[in-house]
Amino acid sequence: MKLDDLIPCDAEKGAGLLIKVGSHYIFQVSGEKHSVPNGERFFSGIGGHVEAGESFVEAALREAKEEIGTEVELLNSEKTYYLKYTGQIIELSLDEKITPLMIYEMIHPEGTPKVGQLYYIVIFVAELKREIGKLNSQEVSAILGLKKEQIAKYVDKKTSIERILEQGGVVLRGKISASTKLFPLGTAAAFGKVLRFLSIRRSIEI
Repeated sequence: MKLDDLIPCDAEKGAGLLIKVGSHYIFQVSGEKHSVPNGERFFSGIGGHVEAGESFVEAALREAKEEIGTEVELLNSEKTYYLKYTGQIIELSLDEKITPLMIYEMIHPEGTPKVGQLYYIVIFVAELKREIGKLNSQEVSAILGLKKEQIAKYVDKKTSIERILEQGGVVLRGKISASTKLFPLGTAAAFGKVLRFLSIRRSIEI
């Protein structure tokens, strides 16, 4: 099975990165341009829209250069987890040169121009080839490193930078107040859901 068999060619598509640095996975914290009420920020994986004529792999590599100023190596995933907008998670075996870890269906929310329409994010595991570059503070205020346990724990709740640091998370680049409240979006939310899914499945198998 190919990605093209699952995702309509005319669908709105994005590519996301789940970048591993040691025991952490790194996420970007939204910059000044994307601030929300009460000073809260969201954290998400590196990534963005797939442009016309671009593959998911090409988009993922381009977004890494644009958002964190560096190159990454995409890693092949043994299994792919398809997160449906209904909440269902399906385990797949895909026939791709570089197999993604996740396919995430999102629905545009109320109040947006494309309300109700599906948006597909294809998410690859990756490693840094070089150090993270200079950040554009309008787009990205900081780069966080979170452990798997933290990602699963905060998939449906808000937390603070201070709490993240206390529990073993790190700020790899940028500056952000310790009191800033964060919530997950996109790749961060998808990975948290998959981690919970796998944890529950293991407990049932035992």
